[in-house]
This record gives sequence, C-alpha cells and structure tokens, in this order.
Amino acid sequence: MHHTLFVLVYPSRLFAAHWSFWLPYDDASNHIGDRVHVTGDRLGGFQYEYIRNYDVSEDDRHPKALPIGIVSDTHLSKASKDENLAPSEKGQQDAEHVAFNAFDEACREVPAPGPSFNKVNRSDAAKAPGAPPKKAEVKDCQWWIKEAASHMVKTGMLLSLEEEDGKESPIRLPRH
Repeated sequence: MHHTLFVLVYPSRLFAAHWSFWLPYDDASNHIGDRVHVTGDRLGGFQYEYIRNYDVSEDDRHPKALPIGIVSDTHLSKASKDENLAPSEKGQQDAEHVAFNAFDEACREVPAPGPSFNKVNRSDAAKAPGAPPKKAEVKDCQWWIKEAASHMVKTGMLLSLEEEDGKESPIRLPRH
C-alpha cells in the first residue's frame, strides 16, 4: 500500500510561503499525519523537525495541500522496537537524532540549510571597496523541500502519482 505525500504551502503576505511535507496516516480521513519540515530563517539557519499526529484541519494558517507523489508503507513502518522504553532526559535528547522510519531517515540525509544571508559588517565594507560581495544562494524551507524530494526520487522512495490512464506523471513541486 502507498500513502500520498503532500507539500503543505502556508501563505504569507510578507514572506515567501513556508513549505513542509505532510503524510496523512489514512487517505480516507486525510487530516492527521506526519509533518516534516525545516524551521528557522535565512539569517540564523534552519533546523529539521518531524511532527507526528499533526492535524492539518486545526492549523489556523490554512495551508494548501498539494500532492506530489506516493511513498510505500515499507518506508513508513516504525524504525525501532524499543519505542516503549521509559523516556529519560538523555533518551529525549537522543530521540531527536533517531529516525522514526526510513522516510524520516531519508529526509534527515538532506541537511537543514544554515544561514544564507551575507551578514554586513560596515567596517569590513569600508576596508574592501571595489567588487561587490558574492551573492549567496538562498537556502530556505522551499529549497530544502526541493532537495529532499529530489533525494527521495533518486533513492526510489518517492514515486510519482499515477494518472487515470495508467501513465505516471512527473513529480511536480509548487513554484516559489
């Protein structure tokens, strides 16, 4: 069995829309599932976050859910048999670095972007007149979603949606 992978797009009037992956647990209910994204900003960098039991219907930001592909159940099964262990402080810290399943592990293989804005120091700018500073590649949540989706396609984890005529459609991500 397969689950549809969605990109949630959170609209913003001031900033680029925030993107995250969303895997509903049951295609019938279609509102509770796992949300995976990087959170932060371009100045300070981003951190990876995997949220279980996320209810998209309770989010006041009303994200738009766009299907991009399918993921097999085999990639979504529990990674650890030790899930019933009593959590300790050290265990809680370690849990942040342990993948829930193969999907989570594949997402973690794409590092969350660090800062992508050049910090301006006026004294440095005064010392080095001439060539403008090198333009940095902007890396944000949208960049990370694109990289993670590409990585999962390459590894065979993310498959394209099947069209009604039986032909596969390519994986299409939203536009910036």
